[in-house]
Amino acid sequence: MTWAIFHAETNWSRPNCRFSFNAQPKPEPQQFPHDFVEYAVSIGRATNVPPPRRKTKTGA
Repeated sequence: MTWAIFHAETNWSRPNCRFSFNAQPKPEPQQFPHDFVEYAVSIGRATNVPPPRRKTKTGA
């Protein structure tokens, strides 16, 4: 799974597979399969981003 920020709605279906993916534009990173993110980046509708870091717990 890969993280990306989507700038426009993106739809994609894997060849010879019944699975398809849809991403809506949002300012926060979204996680999708690598091949879908690669497609979205190649057509200019998304930007790869590193995975968000988990917030560390403070206190005891």
